[in-house]
Amino acid sequence: MIQKAIKAFKLQMYYIFGLVVIAWLCTPFAEHFLGLGVGLLVSLYCGWILARRIEKMGEHIILNKRLPSLGAANRFAATVLGCVLLYEIEHHMVMWAFATGILGGYFLLIINLGYYSAYYKGDDLMTEQKI
Repeated sequence: MIQKAIKAFKLQMYYIFGLVVIAWLCTPFAEHFLGLGVGLLVSLYCGWILARRIEKMGEHIILNKRLPSLGAANRFAATVLGCVLLYEIEHHMVMWAFATGILGGYFLLIINLGYYSAYYKGDDLMTEQKI
């Protein structure tokens, strides 16, 4: 379930990146879309780390091993790196767009996980009813 949700998340993020690049090139709000794009890029990286850690955690639960952490320090470091990047290229006035990109990516990830969780839960119920 998580793998399918992450696959859909990545595909949706690539489409959103395409729209952000087109908007960055064709509108007078280039700085805002640059901040949004960097935020979405950081969010994609953080989502990838989170999904990989959750998969490892599931494997460790099955094998009855010690559980690894979710890698919060890595995700915080990626966010700080994105902030420093925007500050260094003198786009510190559009940090709100950067924050919106990060939060938008996480909301999209949560929506995908909820959708696929509900989808597969309903599928399991249908197979139990047939038996």
